[in-house]
Order: sequence, then C-alpha cells, then structure tokens
Amino acid sequence: MKRFLIYTLIVVASYITGILAFKATYNLLSIPEGSEYDLLFTGINLFFIFTVLPAYFFIMSLFRLFQIRSIILMGITLILFGIIPSTFVPFLGGFGFIYLNSQYFQSELFILLYSFFAATAIAFSIGLFLSKKTLTE
Repeated sequence: MKRFLIYTLIVVASYITGILAFKATYNLLSIPEGSEYDLLFTGINLFFIFTVLPAYFFIMSLFRLFQIRSIILMGITLILFGIIPSTFVPFLGGFGFIYLNSQYFQSELFILLYSFFAATAIAFSIGLFLSKKTLTE
C-alpha cells in the first residue's frame, strides 16, 4: 500500500511539474493569450496517461531487470523518450494539419510539448530516486 501511494505521488508530482514547465515555456516564447496551443491539454493528458506513464514504468522495470541503478541514465532515457510523444500529441489532439517534417522540430508546438515531457521525465526520475530511499528504509 505504501508503494502504491508513493508511486501515485510521483505520477501526480511529475504531471504538475510538466504543466508548470509547459506554462513557463509558453510565457518564455511570448505566445499570445487565446492561442490554439491551449487546446493541447487534451492531447497531452491522453498521451501522458495512456502512453507516457506506462512507458515510464516499463523503462523503470527494464532498469530493475538489468539491475541498472544510475538515476542519471534513467533520467536521460526518459528525456529522450519524450521526443516520441512530443511528435505524436498534435495528431491525437486534432492538429492533424501539421505534417511531420524537419521544421516541426523547431516549431513552438514541439518546444512546448517537449518541455512538458522532459519536465515529467526529470520529476519522475527524481521521484523514483527518492522513493527507493524511502521504500528501503
């Protein structure tokens, strides 16, 4: 039960961290209020719940299976994994007019999405590191 509560807390904290990173990037890029990027939250939520979280836990179990204990390697792996959902969220969110080309990876949309998924990856990695210390005590 304690493990379930800690993992739930990690998931919630990583999601909130991602939302804060998204909003901070939104402000740093000086995107005007009322932009269509506000509509991305549906796609982000769906991808985070149904794709990213299971993938994070799968990557975590692979690290446990191969007895890799490096939190830095886990963080880098999860951050690099963030490119995948950053690429496909626009299609799930209804922005199918964006064709995948080299310019997409330099667009505001990709930067916003990647900031969200990179922040969730960092928070998830730190949460796992702290939970290992808590659960082993």
